[in-house]
This record gives sequence, structure tokens and C-alpha cells, in this order.
Amino acid sequence: AGIAHELNTPLAVIKGLAERLNADPRNGLSPEQAALMLRVVGRLERLSEGLLDFARARPPSSKPTDLRSLVEEAITLVRLDRDGRDIRIENAVPAGTLAQCDGDRIVQVLVNVIRNAMDAIAGHESAAGGRAGLIEVAASVITREGARWVRLTIGDNGPGLAPEVLARLFEPFVSTRLDARGTGLGLAVAEGIVREHGGVMLAHNHSGRRGAEFEILLPADPPAEPPPGPPSNA
Repeated sequence: AGIAHELNTPLAVIKGLAERLNADPRNGLSPEQAALMLRVVGRLERLSEGLLDFARARPPSSKPTDLRSLVEEAITLVRLDRDGRDIRIENAVPAGTLAQCDGDRIVQVLVNVIRNAMDAIAGHESAAGGRAGLIEVAASVITREGARWVRLTIGDNGPGLAPEVLARLFEPFVSTRLDARGTGLGLAVAEGIVREHGGVMLAHNHSGRRGAEFEILLPADPPAEPPPGPPSNA
């Protein structure tokens, strides 16, 4: 039902424009209508890609990867399709911070989370309490249960996450975006990618101040080699 709902709106727009062309092909479409059709087709493409990712069609291929460069790449990609000139994005990840991960897939995670933060800030005029919008990405290495992890955080000074949304944030088609630019799959896909890496993704609101923070734990080291088995009797 969720997938059908997400498909029906853009398909209705394309159907209306196609019917207009069919009724009088000589008139064609105005530049605004043609641009609308392109945007709607792009939305359908993103939904298709999101469904493939949600189906876990591509297993990760992990290796030691510099997280600061991944964050820089993600910020560049977000800036290409989001008009967030009034929102500052800071990369506070220390140089040389390595995680055991598939770089391409973690970039996708970062893009989805940063986009979500930008949309949350942009969707609320008073989100930053009169201050400029800010998203900060930071990282540190921690040890839990004898294993080293990279703790990656993406925090913002937006309106925060509503309690009823927070409990279901990583479910498909749960979205707080007001401009409908997302597919409703971004955070579900991101959480699935992190889980496939053996990591954990969490979200919470800041304590004592505005905004939300996403926390991602990724392995800092490759998995230990299994002990050699007993020699064969060959």
C-alpha cells in the first residue's frame, strides 16, 4: 500500500500531461509543464533506486576507508540537489579516521541523513531559533565489548524529531519532510546499509537544545580471522 501511494501521485501528474499531449499534440507542453514532467520522472527513478536498495540487492564490500573523505563527497552530492545556501554543513571528522566499510554505500547513508537534516531545517522557518541552519558531522573511535568502533554523528539545529515519528523513523515511508522531495525510503535504506556492515544506527533529539542527532557505529577493524581448523588426515 505504501509503494502504491508513493507511485500514484507522480503517475497521476504524468498521466495528466500525457493526456494533454494526446488531445492536441500540436500545442505541446509549456516549459513549466516540461520541467514538471522531468521532475516527476526523476522522482520515480529515485523511488525505483530506493526500492532496490531497500531490497538489499547489493551486498557491501568492506575495506579500511577514510571517513573524512566520504563525508566531503556526501556534502558535495547533497549540495548538488538541495538549495541550502543558508545552511552550513561542517565536516568535523578528524583526518585519518578509518572504518571498515564499503565507501560507496556509506556515502549513500551520509547523503540520506544529511538530506533529511537539511529538509527538516528548511521546512521550519524558526527551526534554528533565529540562527543560521547548521549540520555538523563528527567522528570518534570508541571501544565497546572489547571491539573498536567508529562513532559517526550527524547533528543539526533544526526542529528535532516528533516523538511519534522517532519510534518508527527507520520504517519505510515514515517521513517528516514537508516538501515531498523524498521517497520515504531514505532512512530505511540507510539503516539497512549500516546493519549490513555489522553496525548500528540510532537517532535522538538533543538534550537541552534544539535539533536532532543521528549516531552511526561502524567497525573500526576488519573481522578477526577464524582459527585454523584441524589438519586433515590426507
